Amino acid sequence: MDPRNVRLEDIEAVMKQAGATRVIFKQLKNNDNSKQQIYLGTNFDVIQTIPTGRIKSAGTGKKGAIFKAPVNFNWLSLDGTTERAKGAQLILYPKYPEVRLSGILKGCQSAPSHLMQPPTKEERLERDNKYRILILGIVESKQEENRKVLAYMSSWDDALSLEISLKISNLNLGDNLVSEQSAQYDPQVTQSNYLPIASIFYEQTNSNTDSLKKLLERLKEIYHMGKVPSQRLDKSGNVIPYKASNGAGYTLESLFEITPNGRSEPDFLDWELKSHSKGNPVTLMTPEPCMGVYQDDLYEFMTNFGRKTKENQYYFTGMHKANSENEKTGLTFSVEGYDTEKKEIIDSEGGLFLRDRNGEIAACWKFDKLIEHWKRKHAKTCFVSYSTEKCSPHQYSFGPEVRIATGANLNNFIDAIVNQSIYYDPGVKIELSNGSWRPKKRNQFRIKWKDTELIYEKTRDINLEHVN
Repeated sequence: MDPRNVRLEDIEAVMKQAGATRVIFKQLKNNDNSKQQIYLGTNFDVIQTIPTGRIKSAGTGKKGAIFKAPVNFNWLSLDGTTERAKGAQLILYPKYPEVRLSGILKGCQSAPSHLMQPPTKEERLERDNKYRILILGIVESKQEENRKVLAYMSSWDDALSLEISLKISNLNLGDNLVSEQSAQYDPQVTQSNYLPIASIFYEQTNSNTDSLKKLLERLKEIYHMGKVPSQRLDKSGNVIPYKASNGAGYTLESLFEITPNGRSEPDFLDWELKSHSKGNPVTLMTPEPCMGVYQDDLYEFMTNFGRKTKENQYYFTGMHKANSENEKTGLTFSVEGYDTEKKEIIDSEGGLFLRDRNGEIAACWKFDKLIEHWKRKHAKTCFVSYSTEKCSPHQYSFGPEVRIATGANLNNFIDAIVNQSIYYDPGVKIELSNGSWRPKKRNQFRIKWKDTELIYEKTRDINLEHVN
């Protein structure tokens, strides 16, 4: 297969044969080279699309706070063989903000090094309106070590570069009709079928299941079911009654055949499901603290800051808002290493802190842990309204109103904490049983329903009765 004549469908076929479930691509400009690294957007959307290893702090320098995440990045040849670029990583710069891809050439013989050299002044001018195309095949897996990225890059004058660039040009012009040049190049194309994703990438709409359509179809079916008894799934996937009063979320999950297991992955395809009722707050996420007394000795934390409700039982609860002390726990919740005026992370070792009256750390969620949790859970969220009939067991009716929220922005999340729109509202319990303290942990970050729009780039309210 001659690389100069390869088309997008050819690359997609090779990538899917190699295990990719999704294929995305972007145009590479002159400054996408080995020296300046490949630019992946101005926000962190891309880390919710490209699978990475653990995100870790990489210190704070001239470019501000820096975080890095390794990528299982593999160059793909047209015959289907692959070679891993062992130094590949994403670098996150919250100051700007932006994400860059680096380390994809070193020690990798099949890497297209000749296409990644910094251009001379003459080459920069010559290639001003020409693009290489970077195509990424996303290989998903339940095991983190098996998630990987397949990569292919076209040259400036390849048929693939012309094909994709013409379609993107038509899409950016907002014109569904094909330009004369495009029609001459490919008479079979009648309109651009590219879907913009993750800020600067594109995806063919027919190359990925329309997850939103499937989600709304299932929600409409659930809406028409009417009242559903409170229930959940057990570990084997069997439906069992749920008697506690907080059964709405479990019941909704059971209708999607989701087993509760405390995982941090989207619930349905690439969507996170959240049930909500009018007047009640929304739980955004429940990450565990990564350091402090809580992490070192939970019993000490609970006895120092919790309350004894009965013999051999302690609870830690209470609304904690930024920069104010909770009188019952004696702890102050704060954001450290964040510039509230510039709305940016300025210290990679900062995060969300609970400190006692002596300034000691009772619990902490560092920024790298928050970014790691955020990337895995909140790319797309669907808030599903519900009503409750209080009987035994409770019964729930879901819909018809749902809110579709996309473009979750970590800086928006942190800023909403600073402004006290988001607050820490834990429900942690330990109880002595058979000689050992057994914990039940729920470290909730919550927000009022009316404020949910603050943390997403786009929200859209949909009535399921109007879904076709």
